[in-house]
Amino acid sequence: MPAITPELLTKFDVAGPRYTSYPTADRFVEAFGEPDYLQALDQRRTGPAAMALPLSLYVHIPFCESLCYYCACNKIITKHHERSAPYLRYLSKEVDLHVQHIGAGQSVSQLHLGGGTPTFFSDDELSELMAMLRRNFNLVPGGEYSIEVDPRTVTAERLAHLARLGFNRLSFGVQDFDPIVQKAVHRVQPAEQVFALVEAARGIGFESINVDLIYGLPKQTPESFDRTLAQVAELRPDRIALYAYAHLPERFKPQRRIIAIDLPGAPNKVAMLARSLAAFEQAGYVYVGMDHFALPNDALAVAKRQGRLHRNFQGYSTQPDCDLIALGVSAIGKVGASYSQNAKTLE
Repeated sequence: MPAITPELLTKFDVAGPRYTSYPTADRFVEAFGEPDYLQALDQRRTGPAAMALPLSLYVHIPFCESLCYYCACNKIITKHHERSAPYLRYLSKEVDLHVQHIGAGQSVSQLHLGGGTPTFFSDDELSELMAMLRRNFNLVPGGEYSIEVDPRTVTAERLAHLARLGFNRLSFGVQDFDPIVQKAVHRVQPAEQVFALVEAARGIGFESINVDLIYGLPKQTPESFDRTLAQVAELRPDRIALYAYAHLPERFKPQRRIIAIDLPGAPNKVAMLARSLAAFEQAGYVYVGMDHFALPNDALAVAKRQGRLHRNFQGYSTQPDCDLIALGVSAIGKVGASYSQNAKTLE
């Protein structure tokens, strides 16, 4: 890494838009409305390459049973699983509205279920969702079909069900293995649980397993995060996403439960990042870019070596740039030259 001086830390130690997505949140304006979006969909249908270009689908499932204090995602905290059924109906209606404008049977090469907690849905509800998507779209062989998984909500049997539904990639939300940090952010999940699930996922045959980590959380130190890095190296997921925590309690109410004095300062955050880069390199991971790492034989690392790596609003991908249809509350999509976000609440 380039030399990090106290002057640089002081200059750039300020809050800013989330860097992992482009355009950033502060670039979206209310001036872009429903007529503009429908026009973009119609142009896709009538354009010269309409059916030749594959689609990417993102489905946002906002429900979580438990609140993670660091979370800045759009979510609904509830233990009432009966709320899933009407939400599924909303998703089905939203798909119908899209199909009216782009036509049925369009090819999909990417599908990602995010949240919230997608595995808040029961196995039957996930089956219903996937059946509905397959009725309206053509999920092509060899595509990337991924789902975010909260380790606290799944078993090996549930992972096997996800594979039967066609998912070939999993992303486990780990954040940190340290029990003290987990307690500070209200997300307690034993490392043994994650290790067992990853082993089961490998046995089931998932093509790629990702682990999400966050540095800059309360109670973290460079030394404590070193222990998490060592455990992740032992776990050896195919991919690692390493995110920086942004503390913005004035915008995100859950973060107000975090005690500010428990947060590591900028020098320690930089130290955690530097030590992470060194640890992953030593463990044999390829630095894909920004916040992602992959094993040398993973599709992302191969695509980078071959000059085929792409990045869209969902992150790095081996698939060529394609239109992204966003489904569900607060989901962000891209059609043609336009980016747009769905309504942020269910009301």
